[in-house]
Amino acid sequence: MSYKAFDFSLPTRICFGVGESEKAAQFAAQLNPKKIMIMTYGDFRLPLLDKLLADLDALKIDYVLYDHCTGNPRAEQIDAATEVCVENGCDLVLGVGGGSVIDSAKAVALLAKNPNEGGIWSYVSGEKEATNGALPIMLVVTIASTGSESNESFVLTDRDGKLKLICNHPNVRPTLSVCDPALSVTLPAKQTALGAADVLSHVLEQYLHCDNGVEVSDNMCMGVMEAVVRWTPVAIAEPGNLDARSNLLWSAILAMSRVLGVGHEENWLCHMLEHAVSAQDNIAHAAGMTGIFPAYLGWLRDNVPASHEKLAKLAKLFGAEDAEEGFTAFVRSIGLPATLREATGHGADQALLEDLAAHAMTWGDMPVGGYGIFTLKDAADVFGKAFE
Repeated sequence: MSYKAFDFSLPTRICFGVGESEKAAQFAAQLNPKKIMIMTYGDFRLPLLDKLLADLDALKIDYVLYDHCTGNPRAEQIDAATEVCVENGCDLVLGVGGGSVIDSAKAVALLAKNPNEGGIWSYVSGEKEATNGALPIMLVVTIASTGSESNESFVLTDRDGKLKLICNHPNVRPTLSVCDPALSVTLPAKQTALGAADVLSHVLEQYLHCDNGVEVSDNMCMGVMEAVVRWTPVAIAEPGNLDARSNLLWSAILAMSRVLGVGHEENWLCHMLEHAVSAQDNIAHAAGMTGIFPAYLGWLRDNVPASHEKLAKLAKLFGAEDAEEGFTAFVRSIGLPATLREATGHGADQALLEDLAAHAMTWGDMPVGGYGIFTLKDAADVFGKAFE
């Protein structure tokens, strides 16, 4: 038998298309909020924000603007933002931005309905369970990247900057996500490349498994990756190309909608490894992913014969003889690092490799992708190759 039984639902309303962001206030009004907690970046102001605020004012919809979101958000930032949300009586969280804003919006929506002395990290760490649901969430997505505009996950770093973990909760699926490809045309080339690499990494984690007979899922994965490989260079060379922007944005949504991974083994090991690095070094998540994936693909090639058929297809996708070499060439062609040494700017001694392995795999040795047990030593070995 191929597919295992699964229960799949995608309740998020996706409003996709060029110009859809101009109607964001009207979409928000359909959710009948009394007061909106608007969350966005603190270090720069998005061009669409002023229009959104003016439209909300015209509709007489009350809001509070929280423009303090940062990359790689930490637990204490979420605790502080939630205080603002609760004190102002907000009943809808509206995130305007990319992955870090989306993570922050989801986390605030959860904590606002589940206050506790330990703050949001009590739920991310698994110490406590959030049983009271979450505030409704709306998003206006500004980059093809994380894809969490359609799923139940967010990622946070602890207060000490040592652990970066994924938290899943069914009630942090956004109610509505506005996905306008035109919003990404002003992105710097590097941000476009980082977003595309993030999409590629998400698909790879759902493709690198050894379940047989799930051709629908595997072929969808290959199709999405082919689109990313084709359109990323176009988006970088021609920032205003809306065909490229649309394909990348829809790829990002599909990559993390969970549709690609249902009913079969998944991987997600490289995300666990990368989270340990970006928690410590505060680098862009996607740069960490491009820094770790070549080493992992090489590790699979050298240690897991069951992966060879899929690695051969990946190599062909990149126009190479070897998957590691092909992935490396692609990410470097779009201006991204292909090692963790390049991504972080430093090397690593054995003590650091073992420390990263321990923080990446807090549960210890574990099965991955149906390929067998991946050990802490294996993790240190992959880190070692990535830091060469």
